[in-house]
Amino acid sequence: GMGGVGKTTIMKIINNQLLKETEKFKIVIWITVSREINISKIQNGISRKMGVPLPEDEDKTIRAGMLYELLTRKGRYVLILDDLWDTLSLEELGIPQPSNGSKLVVTTRMRDVCRYLSCREVKMPTLPKQDAWSLFLEKVGQDVLEYENLLPIVKSVAEQCAGLPLAVVTVASSMKGKRDIHEWRNALNELSRRVKGVTGLDDMVLRQLQFSYDHLKERVQHCFLYCALYPRDWNISEFELIKLWIALGLVD
Repeated sequence: GMGGVGKTTIMKIINNQLLKETEKFKIVIWITVSREINISKIQNGISRKMGVPLPEDEDKTIRAGMLYELLTRKGRYVLILDDLWDTLSLEELGIPQPSNGSKLVVTTRMRDVCRYLSCREVKMPTLPKQDAWSLFLEKVGQDVLEYENLLPIVKSVAEQCAGLPLAVVTVASSMKGKRDIHEWRNALNELSRRVKGVTGLDDMVLRQLQFSYDHLKERVQHCFLYCALYPRDWNISEFELIKLWIALGLVD
C-alpha cells in the first residue's frame, strides 16, 4: 500500500494482539527496516529481542548462521519487518523460511518486494467515504456538527483527503477548534490548489502534510524541523531534545 494508508498502524494493532497470545507463538519480533537496508542492524535487532546479542566482530555469514540457529531453536515465532523498501535476502540475513507455524510479515509500498519474498499480498485500500468522515469528525471535534453553515465546507475539506488516514488525521487536527467559516473556506481553497498540482498519490500525502505544517506556529515549525536532523527511526529522548531546543533559543 501507499504511504499514509495505515500499514504500520494496522501492524501495530496486530503486534499488540499477538503479544497477548503467548500460547500460539513463543516470541513476536518487530523490526523497522526503512529505506536504507542495514543487514547488521536488522540482525542485531532480531537477536536482541531474543535476548542473545550477536558478536559485532564476526563475519556477516557467520552472524547469519548464528541467527538462523537462534530462530530455528526458538519454536513458533512471528517476525514483522515494517517499512521494507527493497528486496531482501532472507538467507543473507539468517532468517529461515517460515515453517511449523512461524510467520514472516512484511509491510511495503513495493509489490515487487512481496513477489520477491513469495508473500501472500494483502493490499491496503484507502478508507471508505463514511469511515473517512467519521475519522475526520473524531479528530476535528464532534461539535462541528452543530454549525450548520460550516458543514458543507467541512465535508468538502474532508473529501480533499481522498480517504488517506494520514491526510485525514493531519488536516483535521490542523483545523481542530476552528469554527470561523472564513478559516474553513481558506483551508478548502488552499487544499484544492495543492491537490490540483499533484502527480501521484504519494505527492497527495506530502501536500496534506505540508498543509498541516503550514498551520503550525512558526516556533513550533522550527522545533519540528529540528527533529529532521535525527536519522530515520532514531529513538529521540524528549529530555535531550528539550535541552537542545533551549540551547537554540527555540523554547524558554
